[in-house]
Amino acid sequence: MNRVILHYDMDAFYASVEIRDNPQLKNRPLVVGGGVVTTASYPARKYGVHSAMSVIEARILCPNLIVVPCDKNKYMSVSKYIHSLVEKVTNKVEYIALDEGFLDVTDVIKKYPSKKYFAEKFKERIYKKTGLTCSVGIGYNKLTAKIASDINKPYGFYIFNNSDEFINYIKEKEIKIIPGVGKKFRALLEKKKITKVKDVYKYSIQELISMFSTSRGSLLYFYSRGLDDSPVARDRKHLSIGNETTYREPLKTDEEIIRGYTLMFEKSYKRLIENKFVCKNIGIKVRYKDFTTISRSKNLHEKTDNKIELFSVVEELFDGIENRKDIRLLGVSFSNITKKNKFRVQLTFSFK
Repeated sequence: MNRVILHYDMDAFYASVEIRDNPQLKNRPLVVGGGVVTTASYPARKYGVHSAMSVIEARILCPNLIVVPCDKNKYMSVSKYIHSLVEKVTNKVEYIALDEGFLDVTDVIKKYPSKKYFAEKFKERIYKKTGLTCSVGIGYNKLTAKIASDINKPYGFYIFNNSDEFINYIKEKEIKIIPGVGKKFRALLEKKKITKVKDVYKYSIQELISMFSTSRGSLLYFYSRGLDDSPVARDRKHLSIGNETTYREPLKTDEEIIRGYTLMFEKSYKRLIENKFVCKNIGIKVRYKDFTTISRSKNLHEKTDNKIELFSVVEELFDGIENRKDIRLLGVSFSNITKKNKFRVQLTFSFK
C-alpha cells in the first residue's frame, strides 16, 4: 500500500501568535527576539529580514521594524493546543518542532473525497480553532511531504502523488532544495558541476558515495529521486548526547566562536564514541548576552559516527548563525542515537 504523509508547518509561528494577540501589528514588519531575530513576519521578510540575524542589522534593512520580546511559554502553550487538534485526525504523528510535524494519513485519507479536500480542510480547521495559518504538503513519504509544504507558503498546500510528479517538479530546481544540502556541501557539488537536481541523475550511487562519503552520497542519490522510507515515528526514543558551556565573558570574535564550538564538538563526540553510538541528528545551541537563545539542527540521511561528516555539519550550522557577537553559551549535541552494534547501513544499489 502506498503511504500518504502530510507535513504541516505553521507560518511564521512566533510572529503570527503575536499578531493574532495584537491585531494592530497585522501587515506590519515585525520580528520576535531580543538581540537576535528568532522569527520574522512576512512583511519583514520582504526587506530581507530573517531568523538568526541581529536585530541591529534587521533595523538597518527595515527602519520601521517592530521588535517583540520572545515569550516561549506562550508559544509552547499554543503548540500544545495545535497538537491536540492534530491528534484528533490521527495518532500517527511525529512532531519535529513546536510549529511543524508529520502525520501518516494513509488510512485516514480514504474517508475524504480527495487529498486536496483533506489538505484544505486541515488548514481551515487549524485556522478556525487557533486564528493561525499553516502550510501543508502531502506526499508519498516524509521527504516529499516536507518539500511540498514549502512550495506555496504561506497558507497554501501542494501535493505529490507519486515519484514521477516529484521528479518532474524537482529536476530543474537548484540543488539546495534537497534537505541536507547546505552551503559547504553545495561548494563541493559545484566543483563537480552539480548545481541542479537533474545533475545528480548521471551518477550511480557508488560514484556519489566515492565522491562525497556514504552519508552525503546516499542522501543525494535517494532524495533526488524522492526515495525515503523513514516512518512517522512519534514514539521513537530521542536519546541524545551533548555538551554546552556558559562563558564568563561573552564571545565576540569568529576565532573565539570556532574555538568554542570545536571544543563542545570534541567533548560530545568523545562521549558518542565511548558509548559506541551512532547518530542521525546534529544540533547546536547559541545563547546571547541578552539571553536570546537560538537552536539549529540537521538530520542526516544515514546514522553515522564519522567524525569528519559530523563536524562538517556542526560547521555548517554555525555558519548559518549570522550574529556572532556577545555569545554567552555554545552547545553541540547528537540525537536520534542508537548503539553501533544495532546499526546496519542498508543501501539499495539497483536504482539507476
